[in-house]
Amino acid sequence: MTTSAGHVFISHGSDDRDEAAELCDFIEARGIRTWIAPRDVRPGQDYSEQLQQAIEQCGAFVVLVTSKANSSPYVRAETEMAFSTGKPIFPVRQSDIQPAAGLAFFLKIRHWTDAFGKHGAAAMERLGLELEAVCGPAKAQPAPATGPAPPPPPAPPPPRPPEEIMAPQPPPPERLTTPPVPPPPPPLPAAQAERMTAAIGPNAPYYLERWRRMEASGSWLSWNWPAFLASLFWFAYRKMWLPLAVAIVLFLITNFFAGQSPANLAPAWLFLFVLAGLNGAIGNALYRRQIRNLVARTDGLDQPAALAQLGAQGGISVPGLATMLGIFLLLFIAASIGQINQARMNAPPAVQSATPPQGDQGAAANAPAQAQQPVQTEQPAQPSAPTLDSTYLLGRWTSNGDNCSSSFNSDGTFTSANGGRGYWSLAGDRLALTGTSTLVLQVVPVDMNNMTLVQADGSLIRATRC
Repeated sequence: MTTSAGHVFISHGSDDRDEAAELCDFIEARGIRTWIAPRDVRPGQDYSEQLQQAIEQCGAFVVLVTSKANSSPYVRAETEMAFSTGKPIFPVRQSDIQPAAGLAFFLKIRHWTDAFGKHGAAAMERLGLELEAVCGPAKAQPAPATGPAPPPPPAPPPPRPPEEIMAPQPPPPERLTTPPVPPPPPPLPAAQAERMTAAIGPNAPYYLERWRRMEASGSWLSWNWPAFLASLFWFAYRKMWLPLAVAIVLFLITNFFAGQSPANLAPAWLFLFVLAGLNGAIGNALYRRQIRNLVARTDGLDQPAALAQLGAQGGISVPGLATMLGIFLLLFIAASIGQINQARMNAPPAVQSATPPQGDQGAAANAPAQAQQPVQTEQPAQPSAPTLDSTYLLGRWTSNGDNCSSSFNSDGTFTSANGGRGYWSLAGDRLALTGTSTLVLQVVPVDMNNMTLVQADGSLIRATRC
């Protein structure tokens, strides 16, 4: 196939020959002439001269941008030659990849054709229409003068009878038309893209591509997993201080609300989950707004100064992330301690049956004042003795004239003669006094105002109601 004016030159890396062949078949199916190596390189001729001649005579230059094309010196040289000769350049991507620095200079200002995703077929259709407008379909070649004669034309169909001609004909089927897909926005100018890349820092191609798709769809919604799973930490890492402050305030308010009652825990968790989902949905839009504001502040600066300022004010903050981790850990510990203390205050006092050792000063400090008495034989309670229950013990008691400073309170606490405090509980005739340790006594009621306490060693304490 010889080259002629008006053909489409297809530039591709040698490792992308299969993808380039499919692209060539797509263009030629529309009747447009193409030139692609090595198919159209004539044997025995200088390879580079034929490439140069094909580019100089082409009507359009299509470059297939892939990761392999980024590392191909031939693709870069061919693109540079097409750029210098003023040829219409049509970059085509079959996956989400950014051109290397050598290609980006020539391609960033061009309109891209993304032959992937849900709009890939429509984008390729627009590419075909553009190439037809630039190059036009190939003209049919006349048949050779020699060779077998062409077959005779088919006989015309027999005439239809008049009644069939006059019969009403069904209406033609309605053509289904699809609404035109709006073209994606053009790529950013090279200088603007370089400034935004400097402001973003790591993972800049990801965000630039997401924002380009958001502009194409005209929507604020674009899912971001880090913003959903770790909103506070992602805000701190990306230096989004205002959203971070708002998120911290909402978190503290929600934590305070949840601590007021156990019934508030479920609504609080639901609110935090909804807030995280909102951050994941609009996180990219919030970050785009911040980057645009940073870039707008560099208007009027030359490119090196602008890049230096954006690199300092934008990018990421590892110290900010570490600080946020520390703050979150402290808040979590404080909330856990508060919940534990509240649970202890609301929980009933524990009853233990352990017998303290002889001479235990802790139990003696928290128990009512006692006096050691010689072991006596206690008379059995008379049948008319009162019923022993918690109500019987309530009130103030004295033993050996301690001025009624010992008391059993209705909230399950007791006060001893020396000012010690603790919890008391009654199980049968066993009275458990819990302070720094637990003392278990046997209660023998004498009447409504007198009782005998039997200690573990058998000694007795007489107590009288005040």
